[in-house]
Amino acid sequence: MIQLIEDSSGGTGFPACAGFSAQPGKAVPPRIIILFTALLVAWTLSAPFAGPIPVTLQEKDRGKNITLQVGQKLLLYLRNPASGGYNTDPPIFNTAILELAGQKKVSPDPQKPRPGDFGQLYFEWEARKKGETEIIINIHRPWEKKAPEEYWRVKVKVE
Repeated sequence: MIQLIEDSSGGTGFPACAGFSAQPGKAVPPRIIILFTALLVAWTLSAPFAGPIPVTLQEKDRGKNITLQVGQKLLLYLRNPASGGYNTDPPIFNTAILELAGQKKVSPDPQKPRPGDFGQLYFEWEARKKGETEIIINIHRPWEKKAPEEYWRVKVKVE
């Protein structure tokens, strides 16, 4: 059993709760200890992961300089250029600094159809190592002979 010890002010330092009155020299009932332990465990497990907040970019962020911390994620949403007959090439970046953790095409909202809307492209990177790199996304039309066009670019510094 835990014994409450009186402090210099004459109190125990524990607030009264649930009909329990802490008295100096008296043992704390086990059910109170179990209740406080269970609440502490539940609170700890419900706390969110305290990692860095992901940086989210869109088409309007083209050309920006971005700073990330090691372990931080970079999320990118771009309009899918397929309406113009374009395909996207794989992103160009330094794989020692950034890791491409995910990539997918997001379909347009069927509740709000718009002509020529092919949805969005989604990319997710994670900063792996300190350094600087660019992310470049090029597009091309398969039937054209010219070199791919630059569609989107940012500079990324990982600290």
